[in-house]
Amino acid sequence: MDGSTKNEEAEAMRLGSEAGKAEKRFAGECPYDYTKFGLRFAWLDGFSKGRVELEKVMGTEPATQV
Repeated sequence: MDGSTKNEEAEAMRLGSEAGKAEKRFAGECPYDYTKFGLRFAWLDGFSKGRVELEKVMGTEPATQV
């Protein structure tokens, strides 16, 4: 891949999750470009999971999931 370690990817995921839980943040803020694919993917995955948590807290989860 891009040479990132599991620890770096875990940290990127944690940072992405924090960003996803913040209502005014957006995925375009990802600090990793295409050369750091593993870290970018981890951050965006974390961001997505953070958004799910935010929806639960805000009570805006979809009624059904497809």
